[in-house]
Amino acid sequence: MNAVRQPLGIGVASLVVALRCALVAQNSAPGVTPTTITLGMEDVTKSFSSDEENLGFRLAFREANAAGGVHGRTIAWKGYRRAGGDAAAEAVANAKRLVEQDGVFALVNWGGPQSIQLLAYTAAQKVPYLFPHTALISSEGQRYLFTSFPRFEGEAAVMFPYLARERKLTRLGIVHDVNPYGQLFLERLRALADASGYTVVGNVPVDARDPGDLTAGLKRLVDAGATAVVMALYPAQGKKVVEAKGALGWRGTLVSAGPLTDEQYLTVPGNHANGALGFCYYPDPDDSPEPGVVAYRTAMATFHAGRPRNRYSLYGYAYGRLIVEGLRRAGRDLTRESLINALESMRAVDAGGVMPPVSFSPTDHHAQPAGFVCELVDGRFKALSGWIEP
Repeated sequence: MNAVRQPLGIGVASLVVALRCALVAQNSAPGVTPTTITLGMEDVTKSFSSDEENLGFRLAFREANAAGGVHGRTIAWKGYRRAGGDAAAEAVANAKRLVEQDGVFALVNWGGPQSIQLLAYTAAQKVPYLFPHTALISSEGQRYLFTSFPRFEGEAAVMFPYLARERKLTRLGIVHDVNPYGQLFLERLRALADASGYTVVGNVPVDARDPGDLTAGLKRLVDAGATAVVMALYPAQGKKVVEAKGALGWRGTLVSAGPLTDEQYLTVPGNHANGALGFCYYPDPDDSPEPGVVAYRTAMATFHAGRPRNRYSLYGYAYGRLIVEGLRRAGRDLTRESLINALESMRAVDAGGVMPPVSFSPTDHHAQPAGFVCELVDGRFKALSGWIEP
């Protein structure tokens, strides 16, 4: 009795597919399977800026997945919530858990003070650390770190002389967070004073991310003769300063520093932040006709209909699309090293006007050195300059 034979071609083809999948699984990086790429991101942090940034990154990944993914893989993400203690320490612990226990492919964002510790950790682990929302660390000499917006030292070098020379604001105070971000702006404000032609009349440190009334602190600066007050703060802190300005009836100028330059938390009832100056990193998320911003609004309408737009989520979206492009260029045989090489191959990549064209190289992992001076007019930041590279 003759046995029933399977067609030889089908059997060989099945074997080839099985072997290919086995080889991909064996040779690919942590966090990569034949169908997924898993990235490490923070879950809810209870920080407005961080949560909106991460929403923007996920928005770009959802957009890519809806279009078929990257080389047949969908982009997934995993994260843990902070428990409510020391925010930086918890963020670092969660990042290490994702790398060491969950085996994620890369860390995405993780900005703020924790970035200083995470830079050393990811370099030692050879884990890509992609576009943290911070200017506290530099990618110079770093293979696994890619940084994003203009460094704070450069911003200070543009804005503080501008206040004195162009706007004739020569008595400056500062309200600042006590962490390295706030301390950096305090130090630069003092260091640039003599050469720029202004006097620092005082500083008010803020040690809580969601502080109480800051009227007394702002009054000390006003009584010292401040004509402008720099806010090196986070959104909830900045809102309290704007409210304090209204309570005092002070008619001086507020200056938003770093990523605080966003309408959503500076616009409060009474329009007390009107006239605030800042160094904007990105165009208006609601009104800009730039193609990249239009794409962002379309994606927001698709995946988060009705949710307010802002520069934080626009930031995440723009840099999330850069990550997607890097993954695409890295090819099907994805590893951490191939991603780094692919990102380094980018030259003058069009960012849709969200920022100037982006170029990387083996010696330059910084995406965006330029921003523009802007002023808050009727609740929206309006550009006062073109792109300025400090």
